[in-house]
Amino acid sequence: MWRVYNPYSGEHLYTAQSGEVAHLSSLGWRYEGIGWYAPVESSTPVYRLYNPYSGDHHYTVDSGERNHLVSLGWIYEGVAWYSDDNQGVPLFRQFNPYVSIGTHNYTTSKSENDYLASIGWRPESVAWYGVDSVHVGTVVNCTPFMGDSRNSQEQVTSHLKAQLKARGREFPSEVYASYGAATADEFIARLFEAATAEGVRPDVMYAQAMLETGYLSFGGAVKPEQCNFCGLGATDSGDVPASFSSVYEGFLAQAQHLRAYSGKAPLSSTIVDPRYSTWLFGRSSTAAGTIEGLSGTWATDTSYGFKILTILNSI
Repeated sequence: MWRVYNPYSGEHLYTAQSGEVAHLSSLGWRYEGIGWYAPVESSTPVYRLYNPYSGDHHYTVDSGERNHLVSLGWIYEGVAWYSDDNQGVPLFRQFNPYVSIGTHNYTTSKSENDYLASIGWRPESVAWYGVDSVHVGTVVNCTPFMGDSRNSQEQVTSHLKAQLKARGREFPSEVYASYGAATADEFIARLFEAATAEGVRPDVMYAQAMLETGYLSFGGAVKPEQCNFCGLGATDSGDVPASFSSVYEGFLAQAQHLRAYSGKAPLSSTIVDPRYSTWLFGRSSTAAGTIEGLSGTWATDTSYGFKILTILNSI
């Protein structure tokens, strides 16, 4: 379960939907990480409601409270997640009597609960329960980056052309013509070929490459002619970024690196990723093989995965 914060209204929102987090992040909400783990299902649903007058959300396991709020004009949005029937990790609920938006906060932290109570919030006991971390297996509801593309090659190419046009730029043919991609169509074709060779989703690789390069504007340590579209070797400590002989090779290295993050060895007979090693296996922890699992692992940015999702969802 992810937690995001609206710095303008003061509201926290809690959701299992990565697309919702990505969308809200694009609107200025701050991603605050994983709030807790919810069971896939249980006998105790947590209901989500929306106040169309204030913009606030509310969550409760109490059907009576849900029905009362609906009678006051709140919109019932369905079951948001489930409470752990084994009562593994309590979610404490606090009420802020001084505001009209973001009136409730929910947290697994007793310290956060007590701090808010000390500054005037009203503690309202336990709202529901999350799963104890010792029982958490594979993270669900994350977005896999392995497999077939969910967007066609034509859709991805059109997206690139539209994004370049919106930025007042042309595809840099003068750079990539000598590296096997004289046009945007050829560039995306090489991407699809490389991604497919390693079983990685081409549309995800595209979204990551556009995030890393600023839609091929670069501007950082990596130069366009290095054909390094995912920042391989570029670190916060100033290491020299990797260079590749062609657009295809650069994308193949990216695909091999992503494949390693999913816990699998490259399929290609030649490893072109200079940083490939088995130490990368499982690097994204319990969210291995997912876009969300790249946050804080591929890059130090804890919202890295959601920024990729924002681009992916816009195709």
